[in-house]
Amino acid sequence: MITLKILRTGTDIKDEKKLNSLIEDTQIDVKGEQESSRIFLDGTEVTAEIRSAEVNGYVSQVSAVPMVREAMVALQQEIARQYGAVVMDGRDIGTCVLPHADLKIYLDASPEERVKRRWEECRAKGQHSSKEEIAKEIGMRDNIDSSRDVSPLEVAPGAIVVDTTNMGIQQVVEVIAGYAGEVKCSD
Repeated sequence: MITLKILRTGTDIKDEKKLNSLIEDTQIDVKGEQESSRIFLDGTEVTAEIRSAEVNGYVSQVSAVPMVREAMVALQQEIARQYGAVVMDGRDIGTCVLPHADLKIYLDASPEERVKRRWEECRAKGQHSSKEEIAKEIGMRDNIDSSRDVSPLEVAPGAIVVDTTNMGIQQVVEVIAGYAGEVKCSD
């Protein structure tokens, strides 16, 4: 969400003063609904935009900035407090945002399958990136996210690793629902 605003405003992520001002002047709201959530940035819905190729291509660089991670972790923790029972996805949810979550799932897939899925997603959105470009982008993002000092990408302690390489969406949902059904939430 912050990445989208940074791209829209042209804010230099190395300019701490401007970046801090941007973060302070940003309103992010999540409207939880039965089947999904809608994301609002400064009063405008951006649910689809935050998953665009442009945002995906820049999000790791923005996420590596400590003040951005700090602000986003606080926001995500507040959302979890507001809603109580939540499902969150992200590269540091189980390690940094909700390290005491009742259930942590780490979804994984082979590099080839991840490229294929992203390529299919791009095609469905009318974007025409090559598989080679997508592989390079995914590899670069994984490298940045795994090696950053703040909130690096890693399997959270106690997380259940699910390799989804040979699974369809419905199978993944069933596996996760099975684990969720076994969890007794702590209050």
